[in-house]
Amino acid sequence: MAKGDGVFKIRGDKIYVHGTINGKFYRKSTGKKVSAATKVWIKKTDPLKYLAEILGITNANENKSVYTFKEVALEAIEMQFNAKKITEKHYKDKLQSLENHAFPYFGDFLIDSITVKNVVDWINHLKENLSGSRAKFNKNLVASIFRYAQHDLQVLHRNVFETETVRLIEFDTKNVETEAYTAAEVRKILNESTGWLKVFLDLSFKYGFRPGEIMVLKWSDIDLERGILTLQRSLNKDCLIVEHNAKKGKTGNKKHFRRISLFESSKNLLKSFYEVRPNKEWLFVNKDGKPFMQSKSIIDYHLKPLLREIGVEYKTLYATRRSYASIMNFAGEDLEKIQEVMGHEKGSSVTQDHYITEDILSAEDLKKQAAKTEQLFDTFLQPDK
Repeated sequence: MAKGDGVFKIRGDKIYVHGTINGKFYRKSTGKKVSAATKVWIKKTDPLKYLAEILGITNANENKSVYTFKEVALEAIEMQFNAKKITEKHYKDKLQSLENHAFPYFGDFLIDSITVKNVVDWINHLKENLSGSRAKFNKNLVASIFRYAQHDLQVLHRNVFETETVRLIEFDTKNVETEAYTAAEVRKILNESTGWLKVFLDLSFKYGFRPGEIMVLKWSDIDLERGILTLQRSLNKDCLIVEHNAKKGKTGNKKHFRRISLFESSKNLLKSFYEVRPNKEWLFVNKDGKPFMQSKSIIDYHLKPLLREIGVEYKTLYATRRSYASIMNFAGEDLEKIQEVMGHEKGSSVTQDHYITEDILSAEDLKKQAAKTEQLFDTFLQPDK
């Protein structure tokens, strides 16, 4: 409660009442003058209830909000968008999530009446029906709305999302096992692709770069003579370009800033592409000459049509990273080197647990690998000369 809330004040010979109702501070005249009788009346009267009567608010309570969850949620998301804290895409995504997952549960509830049990039941429902990462996204979205109600609107005096029970709920956000393109499919895709898409897929399959890193590559990031590519920017979840450097190029277990030595085949491909480059600044641009801000347009209008044409099943664009990790692992590359190129923290279990799979190998590939291993074994059995 703010200082001066719920009190009667005497100014001259008149009595005023001060207080905050539903997050708004009021200062009103009672219409009464100071006298022995009104002094007794002041002692017996609840100033906030009296203020509510003056204002005509019959259901006001100093610890309760008359705002519904839906009203607060829509205002909170609108404020984020207007302040340019989120993009239009993220704004629409949040609204859609609220419509699908939060409003059916909390929409018409007064926000201050939502209990810890209500929230726990809702989160359990999310965990049963959504992926771990999507359930966590919805939980964090609604938690941000409660913070807005508490700190910005000041209509919430107890935030259930700050209770220990809700705060300690865990989500299984491990990567859902995504299929990888097999070694045979990778060969076919790289052989059949053309133009800028061939370059894009070359960087995807041969180095396992994240799509959001490739989409915002600039020609200034590449030393074509030395064959060095520097990754120093990426797209975040709000589809905004984030610049990285050697000191501040890490988020959690993800390393964004890194310098990679290119294969000779990639270097030659990039040199050829440079001669016909559609843009002097960016490697990959859309029809408006701007870098792609969403991978969906690349997938829907370029990758999927190519895969349909050559008879390869679509397995997500991100699956190229699993193909890279698996191919390089079974080719005998050191795990730490794979992690360095992919932007994983050295020693992280994520690479082996979620990226490397034998599914990429055909029966013929397995035979080749067995023959290679057998040759190594036989080498140690050769007698000393």
